[in-house]
Amino acid sequence: MKQNFKKIYTDWLYENIEQYKVTDSIYQLTLPFLDRNNDYIELFIKILDDGKYCITDDAETINELTFSQFDIFGSPRRKTIFNSIIASYGVSLSKDNELYINCTKNNLAPSKHMLSQCIIKISDMFYLSRKNIKSLFLEDVQTFLDDNDIRYIENVSFSGKSKLMSNYDFGIGKSKNAPERIIKVINNLDLNQAKNTIFSWTDTVEERKNKSVLYTFIRDTDKKISKDAINALEEYSITPVLWSKRENYTEALNK
Repeated sequence: MKQNFKKIYTDWLYENIEQYKVTDSIYQLTLPFLDRNNDYIELFIKILDDGKYCITDDAETINELTFSQFDIFGSPRRKTIFNSIIASYGVSLSKDNELYINCTKNNLAPSKHMLSQCIIKISDMFYLSRKNIKSLFLEDVQTFLDDNDIRYIENVSFSGKSKLMSNYDFGIGKSKNAPERIIKVINNLDLNQAKNTIFSWTDTVEERKNKSVLYTFIRDTDKKISKDAINALEEYSITPVLWSKRENYTEALNK
């Protein structure tokens, strides 16, 4: 018996799309596709004065990522990834952060499909590989330093008491009002990472002639940070800077 898989799929799609009339010129579609939060994707179709259509996500995709403290425009690399995605799907970005496609009635269906797939792809930027996340978080920290006019040196290394080299992401020189400040970026803080950081810093700081201090920038946007790990760092006079509270440390880093 011949199976019509195309019809099976299109029938399922039709049965699981919900349509609501918002106004005489705006309709809302709920699609059977899930974003990273397992929520159904919603699109809005606006009937324009010239008879064409604008399909938009009403800025929901970028707003949701921003709410999760994932700044999609927070670094040049992240912008590049984002722009590459929307370009590949023929999607535009409005000044209000709406993802949208303007189209005619003839290409309304493929445009809806392209926008929904683009939304899924952008939503998945939150789940980049660990290596990419670390790299992007490092860029976020660097952007934070730049935006606050904090002068620094990248990729500093010091020989410790053990004669082993320890690498840190940024160094801020000693000033009249503040000691030398070293920054280590930690993407995923757990007890093991805390122990490694404590060992490296204890080894390093004993060989520094001035009273250097270590700040650890910790990504806490999508996970609960271990209090034990935080306490362990503080016991060794290491300052943990949760990314969500980074503005509290601007003055100390800018002295």
